[in-house]
Amino acid sequence: MQAHAPTITVPRSVKPAAILLTLLMVAVVAVGVIALTHIEQAGPAPTTLGPAEAGSRVALEVGGELTISLPANPSTGYSWVVSSINPALLNQIGDPEFSAESDLIGAAGTMTFHFGATAAGQDSLQLNYLRPWEDAEPLDTYTVTVNVR
Repeated sequence: MQAHAPTITVPRSVKPAAILLTLLMVAVVAVGVIALTHIEQAGPAPTTLGPAEAGSRVALEVGGELTISLPANPSTGYSWVVSSINPALLNQIGDPEFSAESDLIGAAGTMTFHFGATAAGQDSLQLNYLRPWEDAEPLDTYTVTVNVR
């Protein structure tokens, strides 16, 4: 007499659950791979400049970020505006951000600009502190020479 292996019958209701579990595991692995790829692609910390670096030279890698923070008081009508930028080397990332020093109305604070280095080369970046609607010389000028490698 031959021995027969026992047969196991899997109910039909188990198969969809197994398929869903497999799909869930694949999704979790895919999310993990995407997260790790994003972490590996994150570039170096932004290069941050302030008033003391006016007139200086700064070196960036292609893909790097430059942050410039300058004192400002928009309640006076004055604000920093980008007056000279080489779009082949740098692009402005978003709008400038203003952070007040206090909660008082009309308080001074800091205006921050973000720029991304897009290609190798060297050129000047200039910001002017002015009232945009006036046809007058800027109250202040901030210039840096950017060298993108």
